[in-house]
Amino acid sequence: MSSEVIVHPSEIETQLSQIWETLQGTGKMRACLFNLIIYTKKNPRLDYLFQISQKLIEKFPSRVIFITIDENSQEPLLKTSVSVVSAGEGEESIACDFINILLSKHNEERAKFLLLPHIVPDLPVYLVWADDPNNNAMLATELEKLSTRVIFDSESTSNLISFTNSLLNHNENLGSDIADLNWARIEGWRHLLIDTFKSLDKLDQLKNLKQLQIHYNCQETEFFCHTKIQALYLQGWIATQLGWDYQSCNDTKDGFHIVYKNQNDTIDVALLPDPTKGLSPGQILSLQMITKEQDEYCFSRCSDKPHIVNVKYSTPDLCELPSQFVFDRYESGQSLIKEIFHQGTSSHYLALLHKLQKLPQEALKI
Repeated sequence: MSSEVIVHPSEIETQLSQIWETLQGTGKMRACLFNLIIYTKKNPRLDYLFQISQKLIEKFPSRVIFITIDENSQEPLLKTSVSVVSAGEGEESIACDFINILLSKHNEERAKFLLLPHIVPDLPVYLVWADDPNNNAMLATELEKLSTRVIFDSESTSNLISFTNSLLNHNENLGSDIADLNWARIEGWRHLLIDTFKSLDKLDQLKNLKQLQIHYNCQETEFFCHTKIQALYLQGWIATQLGWDYQSCNDTKDGFHIVYKNQNDTIDVALLPDPTKGLSPGQILSLQMITKEQDEYCFSRCSDKPHIVNVKYSTPDLCELPSQFVFDRYESGQSLIKEIFHQGTSSHYLALLHKLQKLPQEALKI
């Protein structure tokens, strides 16, 4: 990464051109596949967002416009800076532009006008709204009008039902596709379940489910404190796909329980917190499914190789040899990359949001 240069907003493009002139002959090649706008408040998650933007441009060079709002500034604040970020190492590598815009709350409405001249035309625009979508909804709407796809992060909200309602409203009233990073973070588990229950016989077993237990990592960090969301999403997706209807919920000492009804049977779903160091907060640790015939499926991460899941199946009469499922394809810290390149808005994700919308507030406490 080149040294960050503070510039007047009107000099951003001029300064970037000067930086590239100094890089002539160094083997750096300027590239841009799309525009990436990241909007966030100045908070402990700022470094995390810088990190994921770096991971993104290492694989897919893009022009990054990073907008940060400093809510603690008592005076009007406007600071812009530019740099060139390398997308790889070596004498010959691809690099791209990084534009940083820091605003106080007083000047937040100027964000749209500051970034408009710097969007590369004829390329897709992806917006990462790393804040509660209910905050500053007017600016969110204005930026969404410019965007091909809007990627939210449910970690940024403290009210999941409000977040759910807001995203459904965005989907109905605005033309851009929507996504959620926590939805992407459980993609591996969704593929694991689809692969396990792809036959009609296995699917019939799943339809007779009586108990579902999900253990998740409740170890918080300064970046992640809403560790229950991925578990809520996974059970909600399962409930949606199997046509379960919500009945009740109960917060107990061991975890959170939700009771669903399927035809004449009830299904007990338990979300069980388990603090585990060395794994990302909120990650699913294990999944246990028991049918009314007492057939049991157990999916659990290997303690020494958490990207590998052990799959065990047993009945009252037999126990199959365990198998393994590898998460490397789905779980490599690239949730933003995966959501950017998915096409459209996931119909499964929208169905999940509609399912969550019907649950009471106490069922969505995070």
